[in-house]
Amino acid sequence: MTIEKYMAIHQNEPSAIKLWNYFRSVIDWVEAIFPVKRKEMKGLDWGLFFNQYGERTDIDPKALEASIQKLLADEDVTKKSGIYEYLLTGDERKLNIRAFTDKQKQEQYAKQNGICVKCGKHFEYNQMEGDHIIAWSQGGKTIPENLQMLCKRCNNTKSDV
Repeated sequence: MTIEKYMAIHQNEPSAIKLWNYFRSVIDWVEAIFPVKRKEMKGLDWGLFFNQYGERTDIDPKALEASIQKLLADEDVTKKSGIYEYLLTGDERKLNIRAFTDKQKQEQYAKQNGICVKCGKHFEYNQMEGDHIIAWSQGGKTIPENLQMLCKRCNNTKSDV
């Protein structure tokens, strides 16, 4: 629900205590699980995160902080503000991990003679995608030695192992 919609529904209520209590709950939750304040936290949808993950009891703030520090230092993570959502959801797309360059992908395509290493079929360059051999989530880096070209179908069905 948008703020505007919420305010329209509740505009005639004599008190904003319900909204204030929710607001405090969100802030208290964020401060409890992410005690170190950083500029990357600004502008994130903390209310939505609270609504989805506020009841989780398996969140370890110390482990999260260690992960945040590691991810902030990782040059492959180009969207630092996505770290928080990634840690809550596990969705690597939130990190905008650096992609292989077009030059790297073209060179690897040539080395593989256009053959997808997973299904063994030949594809045109535009039908293939650069893939991390060792997934980024498993410590793989975005370097030519960790690049393989897969057809789009194989890349979309590959897990991060």
